[in-house]
Amino acid sequence: MSDTGYELTVGSKYLIRLPDEDDTIGLFMGYTMIGTESAVVIKMDGDRIRLIPVTGITFLDLLESASQEPEHRSQPEHLYG
Repeated sequence: MSDTGYELTVGSKYLIRLPDEDDTIGLFMGYTMIGTESAVVIKMDGDRIRLIPVTGITFLDLLESASQEPEHRSQPEHLYG
């Protein structure tokens, strides 16, 4: 974790709360765009991929942290496609 703040870590397991829906639990894989809106990419059980618009997230809980890599690791990139 950097001194400038908190960040989502690729490979870490999160619980994501969405309004009026069941909680989503899975591994954070990176960021992408849905139209003009940013979204997080979550790999759920069964290798299902879920894209969640960041504006719809009520909160995230870190359940399991991915192994810490050296400080020179690259930042998650946006996924397009």
